[in-house]
Amino acid sequence: MSTYLIIILCTGLAAFGLFALLNARRTESRGVLAAAVSFPLCAVLGFVFAKLFYVFLSEVEVFLEWGEWEWDALFDLDPSAFCFTGGAVGVWIGILLASRITGYRPAAVLADRFALPGALLIAGLRIAEVELGTLGTGRIVENPSFLIPVVYNQYGEGHIAVFVWEAIAAVIIGLLSLRIRDEQPGLRFEITVFRLCACQVLLENMRRRAMSWGFVKVEQLLCAVIMMALMLIACARKEKKQGAFRFLPAVYLFVCIGAIVGIEFLRQRSPSQFMGMYGGYMMMAAVLCVMLFIYQVPALNRRRHH
Repeated sequence: MSTYLIIILCTGLAAFGLFALLNARRTESRGVLAAAVSFPLCAVLGFVFAKLFYVFLSEVEVFLEWGEWEWDALFDLDPSAFCFTGGAVGVWIGILLASRITGYRPAAVLADRFALPGALLIAGLRIAEVELGTLGTGRIVENPSFLIPVVYNQYGEGHIAVFVWEAIAAVIIGLLSLRIRDEQPGLRFEITVFRLCACQVLLENMRRRAMSWGFVKVEQLLCAVIMMALMLIACARKEKKQGAFRFLPAVYLFVCIGAIVGIEFLRQRSPSQFMGMYGGYMMMAAVLCVMLFIYQVPALNRRRHH
């Protein structure tokens, strides 16, 4: 556990150090100050929101069924008792607060400059899960190949190291964020977050241990909610003369989310081993690619019309 905390601390310092450098390049001392102030804010709020999200989302099902609320999880510091998406929300709020405290405007520009450091921070936090046994792993593989990262449990069984794929995806998405022109404040950050959420919808499904409501993984659901919110924001910024039709991409995205749920239901119920594993994941990945394309249309439209 101590090694896990050290990796997290080093990752956080490196990510926010890069964040400060990206602001320093623009010779904006207030931007550097905002980056410095954001580090403790994001650390505290990330921790608090990760815990609160976990307590609420893990206990709400019990509360609805039994009418009782257990607060014991609030004091559980086990890494499995935190919500990763909740922590990300806390970090985002920390960036906004740092902008307000230091007087840096607009906050969306600061968020854009956090796109790459934020993605690398996620990658580092995922890699740190190598110290957590099988927490961030998937199914057992009997004959692993060199292409599949594996973590072994105490019984010598190999589990797919899903956290490695999550880290790789975050690094790639972070680097791709550099290709997004930041002529419109917030665009780079929003597209990066949407891509991260899309990847996590698939990769979270591969995890063996996760908060779940039935066959629905809670972290998946949170990512879908964030994606829908970003889509609605992008659609709302399109040309007003299009009327209600400018929200059609949001309708398409909602249909795709429904398709993801349907695929997961089929994957869970199918007697076919191929459908239950590779086929289901391939279909899910295809739908997510469509979702990424659908989001690009209103996002890029926003860039052209401003």
